[in-house]
Amino acid sequence: MTSPRIAVTVVSGFLGAGKTTLLNRMVRRAEGSRLAVIVNDFGELNIDAAIVSEVTDAVYSLQNGCICCTVQEDLLAQLASLAQLEPRLERIVIECSGVSDPQRIVQTLAYPQLRSQMQLDMVITVVDATRHLQLDGEYARLARAQVAAADLLLLNKTDLVDEAQLQALRDALGARTRVHESVQAELPDALWLDTDLDLEPRAQKPLTRVADGDHGEMFSSWLWQSNAALDVECLRGWLRALPSDVFRVKGLVLLTPGSTAHWLQHVGTRSQFLPALEDALANTTRLVFIARRGFDGWEALGQGLEDCTVKEVAGV
Repeated sequence: MTSPRIAVTVVSGFLGAGKTTLLNRMVRRAEGSRLAVIVNDFGELNIDAAIVSEVTDAVYSLQNGCICCTVQEDLLAQLASLAQLEPRLERIVIECSGVSDPQRIVQTLAYPQLRSQMQLDMVITVVDATRHLQLDGEYARLARAQVAAADLLLLNKTDLVDEAQLQALRDALGARTRVHESVQAELPDALWLDTDLDLEPRAQKPLTRVADGDHGEMFSSWLWQSNAALDVECLRGWLRALPSDVFRVKGLVLLTPGSTAHWLQHVGTRSQFLPALEDALANTTRLVFIARRGFDGWEALGQGLEDCTVKEVAGV
């Protein structure tokens, strides 16, 4: 008897849209099923994989590159390996980095060595209701490509915009695919948790060209590390004043009082601090920044962070 093909769900969306929040929800709701998660992060640390690993052990990391460009071969090898696991997986969820075009992931899943083992179930693109219409140039084109590849659009952070802004975004997205509006990336199980693949095959979508070559080169990234704790109020104010060319900040921070470890997620002018497990990345602050191509303000950002570190008082 032929083994059923493994369902593959692809989660896409621009930097900071809420993909990792959605992924954590999906992992928790699929508890008890044989599920593996592949997480791609753009930058020197795979922060998203570290966060998701607090929920499930079945996390596989592809980092420091764009999953559809520089690490595409790694993805192919990882999927081929997962297809051989016993007991057989029921579902694989792939979280693309925010710089990725999911259509190229779809093409990878169609490779002969994979298509007999697994079948693409759905592409979910998370759209940030507060920022999607503010993107410009090649970044707007990338966001539109992510939207065009979707079978389901999760219109996220709808509580942070008014009705007029929300309607403008609905109009811009059009009615070409299903849209679900959400707060904190809430997604009903009925919209994705279905392992019955005796359905009609997913329709092939046209490829939307974003850029030739590696479009991860549209972005620059930087890693800041310190063993010192940061003053939380100073850090909040510093984050709110970041230049608009910085799209995303995320990582683990040690905060006073108590030097407690928190996951930091920052987009636009909003920051979120969530307590981390005690053993998360030891006792070191590690922050990944993602900005526009050619951004040259890293030294100034480093100085701002140094200004927020808590200095030890001599003799204490």
